[in-house]
Amino acid sequence: MTMRLGWIRRHAALLMLGSTIAIVAGLNATALNQLNLRFAGLVQEWRGKRTAPDQVVIVAIDDFSLQQADNADLSTDPLLKSLTQWPWPRQVHGRVLERLFEAGADVVGFDVLFEAPSSHGPEDDQVFADALNRHQQHVVLGTQVLTTRGPVAGVSLLDIAPSLSKMSPVVHRGLLNGEPDPDGVIRRRPGDAVISLRQRLGPSVPDGLANAVLKRLGGDVDVKTSDSILLDPYGPPRTIKTISIWELLEPKAFESLKASKLLKGALVLVGPTAAVFQDLHPAVFSGAEGMPGVELHATELANRLEGRSLRWISAPTGWNWLIAAVVIAAGLIAGRWDRPLPRIGFLLGSAGLLLAISASLVAWAGILLPMVGLAAGLGITGIVSGGEATVRLQWQRRRLRRTLGRYLSPAVAAEIADQPEEADGLLGGRLMDVVVLMSDIRGFTAFTQTMTEQGRVKDLVERLNRYFGEVVDAVHAQEGTVDKFIGDAVLAVFGAPLQNDAETNVLAAIRTALSLQKRLQALNQDWIADGQPPWEQVVVLSYGWVVSGNIGSNHRMDYTVIGDAVNTASRLEAIAKRCNASIVMSEAVAKKLPSHLTLKDLGQHAIRGQGVQSVFALRTDTDTSDL
Repeated sequence: MTMRLGWIRRHAALLMLGSTIAIVAGLNATALNQLNLRFAGLVQEWRGKRTAPDQVVIVAIDDFSLQQADNADLSTDPLLKSLTQWPWPRQVHGRVLERLFEAGADVVGFDVLFEAPSSHGPEDDQVFADALNRHQQHVVLGTQVLTTRGPVAGVSLLDIAPSLSKMSPVVHRGLLNGEPDPDGVIRRRPGDAVISLRQRLGPSVPDGLANAVLKRLGGDVDVKTSDSILLDPYGPPRTIKTISIWELLEPKAFESLKASKLLKGALVLVGPTAAVFQDLHPAVFSGAEGMPGVELHATELANRLEGRSLRWISAPTGWNWLIAAVVIAAGLIAGRWDRPLPRIGFLLGSAGLLLAISASLVAWAGILLPMVGLAAGLGITGIVSGGEATVRLQWQRRRLRRTLGRYLSPAVAAEIADQPEEADGLLGGRLMDVVVLMSDIRGFTAFTQTMTEQGRVKDLVERLNRYFGEVVDAVHAQEGTVDKFIGDAVLAVFGAPLQNDAETNVLAAIRTALSLQKRLQALNQDWIADGQPPWEQVVVLSYGWVVSGNIGSNHRMDYTVIGDAVNTASRLEAIAKRCNASIVMSEAVAKKLPSHLTLKDLGQHAIRGQGVQSVFALRTDTDTSDL
């Protein structure tokens, strides 16, 4: 039980994040659906234009046709002269119908409403009705469900004008409505809008225009409706083969069009594309221009002919909790890395991979899965987890730097703190070659006794601390490590915990020793000025192997070094005092000094446990510039 509670406390932030994501996703299911739909639209646009079936053709009542119609009074054709004002006479649509079938069209659908009698009189309706009757099995006229608001809110079907229906009683109808998503974008097939409309108005609502045209064509084509099918567009407006209606009305243009056989066996949709008709809708690929309604119907028609669609698999019940579970699992995996970048890389990479797979399914398999919410959850977790790792890493660095700052130079402490994941290796037990420096004050025991007898213990401690401060600064200036204070002595090492080559460590130790000479001279000048006796120090250097690492008990542990080089330094201290030398070193150190430095041979001395060795002293007037 205790282990379980400990695990929960360690991962409380991740568990809270997962719960928050689950709640937010559950409360914003509609918004997540919209994100998935927008993602699908972006993928379709990224995929680019595709070739639509040649069998589908749009006859556009476009800006060009309206401009030509404004100048049609110059024509010798009486019917063209009547095109200067919209709505055009029904005779015009009759001529369009006749010429389409003359050019070889199979079925014609009108994305135009004929809900009222012709403003040009019954004779005008009759001409159009006669054309409809001649081709009644191959023509579909548009109808629309009108939704009203206010005190008399309701829905009604704008059907074909009764006067026209009587003249052409077997006319076939197709619904022109499309169902936009909550953001106003039309993504679903317009023909699937009949599902909800029939629930409100009953079976009197006809099939969608595309389905009605396909039923006139016959053959084995899927005309089923579904709420989970989206359009798979071919590109921006005019990607589907489009001709201007003027090419059918103007005799010479029509002859050229007929000779091209462009309409041979075509399924033709006639409808407005000019902006003045306000039949432009937000859709995938529409951009700021808007997608003409007739092109949306043509897209559905082409999709059904090719058996192409985008099947939307909506999120099942409890999907938000599945997202939370995946987020928590991924967060636990990422938590194995201490550094923020691997965490962020793993989680954002997983989110990116998920989106890439989803995009591939949309682009090439026609399947839309509800993965955007899951990918967003992983991305958010990556940012939060990376931020948490950054905070934790900075905290570890500060703690490690404070700990190391007791005995390492600021530069070395900062270097180790910047790689805390390697600190255990750097501060763990290792065998390494180092230079050991030991400084000691001559006659300190007698000095201590005198100060104690005078009741000046506080002054003694302050003076000793001032001296130690100079020693530590000198060691740290050369990136050495202060190992410990032993009474009046200081033990420092060069080459641990960060390793350098032997020559570098020796030069750093020599520079430190010379610096200690100058620093003590400055201190002595101040003390003499205050009427206090000066100090003399001895500095010894040895080179050899040590074992470095955190050594101690569970209650107290310090970084230190033990081994041959430390023992040698301790023995050299007694020799230095006997020989009255200030800077004394072992033969191993002397061999690694630059040849131009002057050394004094102090002879051979027996060093306990190591036999007889040569010992050397550095000339006391040596300057650091010589190094």
